[in-house]
Amino acid sequence: MRSWLFVVVVTAGVWAGCKKDEPVAPGGAARDFVAGDAPSAAGAPDVFDDTTPYVLTPAKLDAYVVYQRTVQSSYAAMAQSLQAARARRQGTAPPEDKTPGAGESLKSIESKAELETQARQDAGLSWEDVNRIGVIVTDVITQRHMGTMLDLSSELKKLQEMQARLKPEQAAELAPQIDILRQRVQETEQLVSVRKQHGDANVDLVLTREKDLMANYQDMLRSFGGKAQ
Repeated sequence: MRSWLFVVVVTAGVWAGCKKDEPVAPGGAARDFVAGDAPSAAGAPDVFDDTTPYVLTPAKLDAYVVYQRTVQSSYAAMAQSLQAARARRQGTAPPEDKTPGAGESLKSIESKAELETQARQDAGLSWEDVNRIGVIVTDVITQRHMGTMLDLSSELKKLQEMQARLKPEQAAELAPQIDILRQRVQETEQLVSVRKQHGDANVDLVLTREKDLMANYQDMLRSFGGKAQ
């Protein structure tokens, strides 16, 4: 079973100086943002099997978008708290404030986890729902975002224009590179690997809410100092 923890677990590990042997979520902050809230040790839900296909429905996706939007509003404040803790830990905070700030960071994480749990319950989603939907949404949205940033189709067009100006023998040498890039563009634009993993129906359904999900993703990047596009 894979458990996709909330982004603050990863962020706290980087910014608040967590011990090396403390568990952090696999997959990175972007994946963890769109995944669901992590259960506490005392109230952990039953283990679920995430190796079986998950069937996403319009109702559950709509509920997930609402859930995600609700918790997003608290990210900026939490990020500021963790940045302040990091400044104290690195000694860059004002002289009058030299405390490590670990306790404050943990309290911030706990309060956001409680908010997430309430938001999930209000949306009528189970812990399994938010984690399973989160994985699908992350894989789709991050690939769409990277595709926009890399703009591989423009690079392909430039190579093709360059090839057209070359002598036949030089153009032939460039052809394999163009073929590789053309395949990459096709795989990226059509989400080939994501569809293979999650199924066409799930991917197509997520794309119906791409605008809202991408806005949430970019808000997350801004909250934690990343670059949105």
